[in-house]
Amino acid sequence: MRKCDGMMMFQRRMLGVLCALLPFTSIIFGLAGDNLPYWYCSISATYYANSRICMIGLLFATAVFFYSYGGHDWRDRVMSLVQATASLGVIAFPCETEGVAGSVGLFSLPVGVSHIVHCISASVLFLAFATNIMFLFTRGDASNPMKARRNVLYRICGGIIYLFALIQALTAISSIPEWFPMTLINETVMLEAFALAWLVKSGLMMEDK
Repeated sequence: MRKCDGMMMFQRRMLGVLCALLPFTSIIFGLAGDNLPYWYCSISATYYANSRICMIGLLFATAVFFYSYGGHDWRDRVMSLVQATASLGVIAFPCETEGVAGSVGLFSLPVGVSHIVHCISASVLFLAFATNIMFLFTRGDASNPMKARRNVLYRICGGIIYLFALIQALTAISSIPEWFPMTLINETVMLEAFALAWLVKSGLMMEDK
């Protein structure tokens, strides 16, 4: 394996690991602080918790990865730019949660306006995750048995993200109690599916013999 290929594999593994850790670090480190009432109900809400550095730092690292990731052709590049920009949108425009009022975020927008941009960015990000995994990861010659198995896993991971993105959309308009972290559960499942796909893509598992 060439040195540049080895570096790309390492970067893919780090992306998978960081995204897998995101929901857990955001919540675990947030437990030590005096936070807003429902800070634990979503990863986005931890922006206002003392663990905000985890949420902001890991998503910023994700954006840097995608901005620098070339992939194999223009389709990979376009999808990487979409994911990178959406990642920055999530952290630059914080969500609305109980106890937050006034202007927030990088551009000091009214919290209601920032919330709309945040939700659009998060939706684009997760849908781009799923599309990338399901339709771009599965390209190539599937005559190799291990490649065929990887493609099955990619489709499962992409399908999980699509499914839980739909569940999240329903969650947003449902009457689930405000204290119940349904959004956090949905986000965690999607991120773990995303991380698994990238760890496989990195060659850490299901590697060609």
